[in-house]
Amino acid sequence: MTEDETHEKAVAYLALLKKDEDMLVKEVKKMVKSNKELVRNVFSAQIDGWTLFHASALRGCRKLLKYAIKSGVDVNLRMGEPEGVPGGCTALHMAAHRGDISVIEILTSSRADLDPRDKDGKTPVCYAGRAQNTLAVRTLRKLGADMSSCDNGALKEDSGRSLLNNFRFLPFPGCAGSGR
Repeated sequence: MTEDETHEKAVAYLALLKKDEDMLVKEVKKMVKSNKELVRNVFSAQIDGWTLFHASALRGCRKLLKYAIKSGVDVNLRMGEPEGVPGGCTALHMAAHRGDISVIEILTSSRADLDPRDKDGKTPVCYAGRAQNTLAVRTLRKLGADMSSCDNGALKEDSGRSLLNNFRFLPFPGCAGSGR
C-alpha cells in the first residue's frame, strides 16, 4: 500500500472512529490478523497533527489501542502539532488528561515512558493535574512518574480550567461505551 493510500485509510478510520467505533474495531481486528504492518502504519499516520493512536487514547478506546500496540505501534509515538494542541504529546498525555486509568495502565504496561514532555515541556502528570484528574495523578505517581516535573502552579492553573479546555480542535470527546 502506498503512503497516500495509507493516509487515506487513516483519514477514513478517524472518521469511522467518530461515527461508528464498533465497526472500526471489527475492521481493525480483521486487519490485525492479515496485515499488522498496515495497522501500524495507519495508526501512526499523521492527519493534521493527529494520529488514530492518539485519538483512540483520547476517546478511551481500549480495544483499538490494544490492537495498535499488538501491531507494533510505538506507545511513545509523538503527535504532530494539531491546531490548538501542544505538539509532541504522547498517547499517555491524552489518557492522563482524560483521567482514564485503564488506558494509562494499557500504555504503561506496554512500556510507555512515564515522563515524556510535549513541546511546552508538560508531562502526562501535568495534564492530569490541570484537568483535575486526581486519580490519574495518583496512578502516575504510584507508577513512578516524576512529580517534580510540574510545579504547584502547573498541577492547577489559576483559572482552575483544564489544560485542554483552550484547545480549539478536539475531534474526539470520548467513548460512550465502557468496553472500549
